[in-house]
Amino acid sequence: MNVAEKQINVKNQKTALLKSKAASSFKKTKPEISNSILQRVISLLRKEELI
Repeated sequence: MNVAEKQINVKNQKTALLKSKAASSFKKTKPEISNSILQRVISLLRKEELI
C-alpha cells in the first residue's frame, strides 16, 4: 500500500466516524440536544473560571 492509498484510507475512516457521530446525535430529541449544549457551555465557562 503506498502513501496515497494510506491517506485515502485514513480520510475515509475519519469521514465514517464523523457520519456515525452525526447519526447518533440526530437520534437525540430536542431537549436532549439542548441539555447537552447547555452542559457543554457550562463546562467551558467553569474551565475558564467565569462561573
